Amino acid sequence: MRALGLLSSGTLLTLDEWEIPRERIVINRKLGEGAFGTVYGGEAFFDDKGWVAVAVKTLKVGSTVEEKLDFLSEAEMMKRFNHKNIVRLLGVCTRNEPVYTVMEFILYGDLKTYLLARRHLVYEKSREDSDEISGRRLTAIALDVAKALSYLAELKYVHRDVACRNCLVNSNRVAKLADFGMARPMYENDYYRFHRKGMLPVRWMAPESLVDGLFTPMTDIWSYGVLLYEIITFGSFPFQGMSNNQVLGHIKNGLTIDIPDGVKPQLETLLKSCWHRTPSLRPQAAEVVELLTNNTRLIQPCVGIPLSSIQIEGSNSLELQLPAAVTVHGCQVRKSNSGGNNKLGSSSLASKLASLDLSLGSGGASANNSDSLLCDPLLMNPYPASHFVTQYITLQHRTSGEHIYIAETRENGSSQV
Repeated sequence: MRALGLLSSGTLLTLDEWEIPRERIVINRKLGEGAFGTVYGGEAFFDDKGWVAVAVKTLKVGSTVEEKLDFLSEAEMMKRFNHKNIVRLLGVCTRNEPVYTVMEFILYGDLKTYLLARRHLVYEKSREDSDEISGRRLTAIALDVAKALSYLAELKYVHRDVACRNCLVNSNRVAKLADFGMARPMYENDYYRFHRKGMLPVRWMAPESLVDGLFTPMTDIWSYGVLLYEIITFGSFPFQGMSNNQVLGHIKNGLTIDIPDGVKPQLETLLKSCWHRTPSLRPQAAEVVELLTNNTRLIQPCVGIPLSSIQIEGSNSLELQLPAAVTVHGCQVRKSNSGGNNKLGSSSLASKLASLDLSLGSGGASANNSDSLLCDPLLMNPYPASHFVTQYITLQHRTSGEHIYIAETRENGSSQV
């Protein structure tokens, strides 16, 4: 810890007993990108277990002391927990850079991706025979998360970011609560008040958290209700078609997510109670555990909700993600990382989209986002990206008022769309 410059920072982390020799960790693949750096898969050697599959979170070399403290605060938090439904910390490497936190490897990854990858099974005629999407499976997953929250509440901790993206599913289909970067102890006050500015999961947050920065086990229960909505709809995005500011106003006005049709009455009651305006009238996590334990098929798929909307990072608006290969009046739409950052309109495209009840708006979308859309007239593009000029256009649906951003592409030097 001294090598990282953390012993004089004013916030002393006590992770030395969790230190793992770096030579005992073998990294063999990249799993993804985290908030502070890259997440890798690999193996680590322990005297009592031998070689064990692990996930390794890394911190970018050259990070500031504050970034190091934020990065290691998750490990500092996780070392206190020992529960089958919470991802286990196995160790840290802090003697040199890059800094590692080493955790148990979870085979199927995050719960949101797990659900989305199985959504197509809901439409199959023989879905009743599929354990992957059965009511028993979905209820068991929800029960796992409720058990984790009950455990945290007993220890007087709040997670503050309960969502499907922050739960992992292991090889036995057991769900484990993860991502404790926002978790905090409540100490003697039975609440944690948030003061620092930063990105917050608005769509999962309770009214008292949004208005007063107040977090308690009851705010985790509100978020858990949103997680239940995600499970029911197999990964649907909460408050689809609304910007973060609209969601904020929506919740402040006493409104919540629309409950999908077909939900069992008892589950509908649970959802409404999780989203009760009065925190003390929301159920305790232990009560949710009891309910789901006694109703092993309470949750059933309800996927009659469109799944086309995603929130674009760094934006206060909502973009609609078009399917991977949709033809819009002769233009093939697919995802791409290439293009420019123009803010242009197009009368030619307006005429093409007239029958879709879409109109041109103002503004543009950033092209260097992995979720930006390239409207390419060619199915198989034999030319480099520089061969084309990409114009980004905001479209607004005349009836709903929702916006989408797409791009039109033409050959460089050509005026033809």
